[in-house]
Amino acid sequence: MKALFVFSFLLLQTLAYSQVIHLPDISKNELLTQTFAIDTTANAVILLERGSTMIQKSDADMALMVFHRYGARTKIVNQEGYKHADYRIPLYTYGSTSEYIIDIKARTYNLAPDGSISTTSLKIKDIFTEKVSEYLKVTKFTLPDIRTASVIDVEYTVVSPDIFKFRTWAFQADIPKISSEYNAVIPAMFKYNVTLRGTLKVKDTKSKIYRECLNFNGAKMDCSDITYIMEDIPAFIEEEYMLAPKNYLSAIHFELEESTDPRGAVKKYTQEWADVDRELMSDKSFGGQLKEANFFKKVFPSEILSITDPYKKASEIYHFIQKHIRWNKYYGKYSQNGVKNSFENRSGNIADINLALTVALQAGGLEAYPVLVSTRDNIVPNTLYPVISEFNYLVCGVKIDGKILLADASEPLLSFGELPLRAINDRGRIIYSRKSSEWIPLVNPLPAETSYSFSGEYLKSGKIVGQLTVTSLGYDAFQKRQSILKYASKEEYEEKLDERLTNIRIKKLDLSNVEDNTFPLIETSVVEITVGDSITSGSFTINPIFVNRTTRNPFNLDDRTYPVDIGSRKAENHHISIRFPEDINLKSAPKSISLVLPDKAAQYIYKSSFENHVLTVDQQLALNKAIYNTDEYFHLKELFSRIIQQLKVDHLFTYTP
Repeated sequence: MKALFVFSFLLLQTLAYSQVIHLPDISKNELLTQTFAIDTTANAVILLERGSTMIQKSDADMALMVFHRYGARTKIVNQEGYKHADYRIPLYTYGSTSEYIIDIKARTYNLAPDGSISTTSLKIKDIFTEKVSEYLKVTKFTLPDIRTASVIDVEYTVVSPDIFKFRTWAFQADIPKISSEYNAVIPAMFKYNVTLRGTLKVKDTKSKIYRECLNFNGAKMDCSDITYIMEDIPAFIEEEYMLAPKNYLSAIHFELEESTDPRGAVKKYTQEWADVDRELMSDKSFGGQLKEANFFKKVFPSEILSITDPYKKASEIYHFIQKHIRWNKYYGKYSQNGVKNSFENRSGNIADINLALTVALQAGGLEAYPVLVSTRDNIVPNTLYPVISEFNYLVCGVKIDGKILLADASEPLLSFGELPLRAINDRGRIIYSRKSSEWIPLVNPLPAETSYSFSGEYLKSGKIVGQLTVTSLGYDAFQKRQSILKYASKEEYEEKLDERLTNIRIKKLDLSNVEDNTFPLIETSVVEITVGDSITSGSFTINPIFVNRTTRNPFNLDDRTYPVDIGSRKAENHHISIRFPEDINLKSAPKSISLVLPDKAAQYIYKSSFENHVLTVDQQLALNKAIYNTDEYFHLKELFSRIIQQLKVDHLFTYTP
């Protein structure tokens, strides 16, 4: 009983240490201050943020757990900042154990009319936990009595079984921070790789030894006690065409390298890829699924096995799997149901589908392998050493004519040889065998391309009538097919399209290859475009880029510190031909231009001519790279600025009756 009491006493002492967050008393100055030098336009500012994480033995869980205490004080500057009083705290499940949250404290401070400070505390009944999936719950609460100039304090502790990752501390967020301080207390039995990612630097680091911080199985251990401090942290501004923000936020990341038990035995967690390859291929939910070739040989239509052309055979097998297994909307690098059961029940997770595709291709006599992927909304995988937990997705790589072609059969509208955007995230790891794997780039070989072709005539009533043909290829075709098939019928799609197109009335619409992804998607419309009032004499203007005219620059930052990642090369083409009556003539037109970025990374061409009373306009935009680095950002930003300015210039015509 004495030993138990001593252990409990030590446990309480160490837990108390980990849970203390010292937020100072609120001051009137914090309530009165409405602008901050770090960002005078901020809607909210974190005045002070502190975190402390340590590993302790939990009696409730009967295991070592990671205890992370968080505390922050935030200033709500205006109504746009009210959303920062809404907290959403994710809690993840790891196998049979889950994270949970305890000791939530939250208060709102306001300045009363008499000059005193009023305090409103969050009530327990206003805290909710929602199950999002079998792997994720979210605890939600909103601070009470939020007003302009409110200051809020929030504290809570997350208890997690994830010792491997310890805790990631993000210094940077979507609002600026005056100060962010993080304390990590790590027992000597654990050795971590610690990395600071992002462009910002830590202002100060303090370290000391915390004696006998942990009593584990009778062994008393010291801990390293390290505090990281960063100040005047600008907000991280998200812009279009980027990977997950967590890849670029200035943050400290931990990955367990090795652990030592009380008897001195060392276990290494940082493996070589040869070790991972062997483990994966020995796992019944991964390599074990690749032993089902005979099953697929039996279920293949006979005409598939008789195809001799490797690309055509691979394409047919891809469509066969694509039609037979529906994605259940769960990711995964391991099979959930097994490829055989998934095929028979017509449902499976990502790994079920693409492992089935891999073994089906092998059954067809083709060389195919599984490829580990970390999705676009996940972190970019570490290429220095394997961290298998970073991978949450799987695609298939098939070798045709000496080249690896990537495929994902989870989307019924996606063409063979293309990946959905979610799977394009730097590089994937192709697993050849128990002894061999390598990194391969995750790219779509074809550009996402849309072409607009219009042929018509101008009427003196101020309308242009003619035929508009829109042809989509690559990922553009996939997205457009998804958009069309969201509607119950072609007529409903046509109605919604007609509503969206300003000053354009669709008289007739024909669609080709909506569900056949082996051919381009073609939309052919008879349209009537209103460009002005009826003319009697004088001059009038027309801008012939009627559809999808570039009017907004997606690149507006003064300094973008992360790459522009479009996902694939892109191309957009316009060819416009309009016949005018003989008594209408062109007076002025935009100048023809050709803009090319260094190394032909992107190109824009605009040409206009007026011959025999026919106006012809050709516009071509080609983004010849899927990824542009930070040094190319200014050029890309300037290119779009020039395009917008070019398209602001109208064609001026004169009419003399």
